[in-house]
Amino acid sequence: MQHLDTEYMLQEWGVWLRVQSGVPSYVSPSLALMRDHVQVERAPDPCITDELALLIDGKVCRLFERYEEAGLALWNYYRHQGMSYRRLGQLMTAALGKPVTHVRAQELVMVGAAWVDAALCHYQEVA
Repeated sequence: MQHLDTEYMLQEWGVWLRVQSGVPSYVSPSLALMRDHVQVERAPDPCITDELALLIDGKVCRLFERYEEAGLALWNYYRHQGMSYRRLGQLMTAALGKPVTHVRAQELVMVGAAWVDAALCHYQEVA
């Protein structure tokens, strides 16, 4: 596994989540015809392989099991493109039932990203 910036990988993992890449699903023939022959605005393609995205996904899930607030903050921040820390704090306040300020939300994202970075470094050393 080549060394990549964790922040970049998390951003691409967020794109991967949004477009649901790698998720097999049935596509009707008429939908395929319309999709292939009608110009529509599409979501961006993630610049990450399914294997790497699934690896990051697993690390974020493990983070959520160990430190729920950081896992929730990281998932929401990268899942919703362009989310502000203030909005993330409001979203987490609603989800957790206790107040989360924008400063705390930013800290939780930074802690979560650092945890994923350390987990990926450990994975790279073992692999």
